[in-house]
Amino acid sequence: MQSTKSDYRGIDYFRLIAAILVVAIHTSPLSSYSVSGDFILTRAIGRVAVPFFFMASGFFMFGRAEKGKVSFTKILAFLKKVAILYLIAILLYVPLNIYTGSYQSWLDGSTLVKQLVFDGTFYHLWYLPAIMLGMMIVWLLLNYLTTRQALLLTTLLYMIGLFGDSYYGLIEQMPTINSIYGVLFNISTYTRNGVFFAPIFILLGTVIAKKGKKLALKVSLLGLIITGSLMIIEALVLNTFALQRHDSMYILLIPTMFFLFHALLHWQGKSVSGLRDLAMLVYLIHPAMIVVIRAIAQVVNLTDILVVNSFIHFVAVAVASFIASLLWLKIKKEVTSNGVR
Repeated sequence: MQSTKSDYRGIDYFRLIAAILVVAIHTSPLSSYSVSGDFILTRAIGRVAVPFFFMASGFFMFGRAEKGKVSFTKILAFLKKVAILYLIAILLYVPLNIYTGSYQSWLDGSTLVKQLVFDGTFYHLWYLPAIMLGMMIVWLLLNYLTTRQALLLTTLLYMIGLFGDSYYGLIEQMPTINSIYGVLFNISTYTRNGVFFAPIFILLGTVIAKKGKKLALKVSLLGLIITGSLMIIEALVLNTFALQRHDSMYILLIPTMFFLFHALLHWQGKSVSGLRDLAMLVYLIHPAMIVVIRAIAQVVNLTDILVVNSFIHFVAVAVASFIASLLWLKIKKEVTSNGVR
């Protein structure tokens, strides 16, 4: 790609859309009105959010590197940055872990390691260890294999992950295979993790950047409409036949993300500073805001409106998450400015 990083306005703005989709996944905005509609929104359309974050990371990390190879120093700096963010997020949610009693599982060393490395200590924090693991895997693959070989291997990992996720019902009655997945689930509760889920999308973002050419807008949009529609059908069929153990991974998710990312590359222009940090903060903070909104609703006796009504609940959580995130960024900026002075 010849454009500078500041030209990727579509990618920058879609970070916010992706963050809102994650909030939707955890609040089910249409569940009060249509179970099927909510499933389509949160369990199909919403599933583009996290792969997009993975692809954006791969696009900017490996895309500009010669032959896709990044120095160990650079990848280590990335891992250190995410690890610090992960530690802060873990500490932020300790009070909620104590409130829910989930902290008791940490008394088992193996469970604690499982949560830290794969599951996250709170239900949304799995993304941070996943991006670290995924980045390390892709970095190793691009250093020792060709891009084509890396794509084949990450695709294989994704296919293995599929049968532990949306296609689990197909292998559930196969004793030998199911026992193998049982071992995997003892290590990581879900296969949507940094080994089976993240690498293919990080690498896909890398490949798109290295290719140097974006698909024509018409091709990108048509491809997105076709593959996206087929992915929704795939999700509905899998759900109808009760095959899903989880619902993060679909076969059609890969081509859908390919066309979506290409379409976003056509939206160029100067981006707004801080969108990346804002989107990440909304992602990290929104579960806490769910608890806050529920508490406020109970205190002011508005539970039927702010919680029971799923759409209003979603809007309230999203707005609270953005306000809290913007306040955090403002305070951080002021503290930094005072420090400089």
